[in-house]
Amino acid sequence: MKTVSALEVRKRFGQILDEAGRGERIVIERAGQPIAALVPLSDLAAVDPEQRRARQLAAHAEMRRLALEIAAMPGREAFDATEFIRRDRDRDGRLADIVDAVAESKEQS
Repeated sequence: MKTVSALEVRKRFGQILDEAGRGERIVIERAGQPIAALVPLSDLAAVDPEQRRARQLAAHAEMRRLALEIAAMPGREAFDATEFIRRDRDRDGRLADIVDAVAESKEQS
């Protein structure tokens, strides 16, 4: 990530814009303080709050769909993945606990 002053942006806007177009992320400072960022268009989806929220909702819907699909399998009990993740967020060793829970689930089947 590159940092430039607002004055430098005014002097070399075209060149800086070309750099951003090639994938460079640029932080613009005024009086030594970061005030803005120039990012490639491909990165916009990652920082746009509306698109981020849409991705989160889609992921949640997919988790629910998969949970229902698993629950419909013969010999399976309903598993609420969303609730499991919520409970697990505040505990230490989250990844290890998830791996253990999945392994335990497989052993029970």
